[in-house]
Amino acid sequence: MNAMKNQRELTRLRDAELLRDYRRRLSAAMESGEEINRMKIIEEVLATGRPRYYLQFSQAYNVMARINHRGITGRKLSLKNAMWLEIYEKVQAMMAENEGMPMHVALTRVLGEGRASRYFITPRYAYRYIYEVQRDARNRRATHFSRA
Repeated sequence: MNAMKNQRELTRLRDAELLRDYRRRLSAAMESGEEINRMKIIEEVLATGRPRYYLQFSQAYNVMARINHRGITGRKLSLKNAMWLEIYEKVQAMMAENEGMPMHVALTRVLGEGRASRYFITPRYAYRYIYEVQRDARNRRATHFSRA
């Protein structure tokens, strides 16, 4: 139960970072006078954003051990598998650079100090999340003004 609560909090933090990146990019688009296409901006933010890894250490450690033992499983490289592979490669590189460094120490550094190469979420999820945030903000403003 606690692990699920922790993961929800980590997801909330990741989504907040996504929203900040989206708003920065949207603001830059408006300032430059370019056409505003919400989906295009979201896709750009997902591909070029450099978020933190919002993962629980225990889950990441288990996945690293599994990859170490069996490799990445599955026919295609999903976004989630791509994320795990990226973390695994960073952990392996850190261990190679620091001879004798245990995997748990390297993983702690990667998760704590590292940045992902992109957001490992789908454009559909990001679009829905951003739309819901904007809708809720509009509803709060409408409620506030209707009471005045």
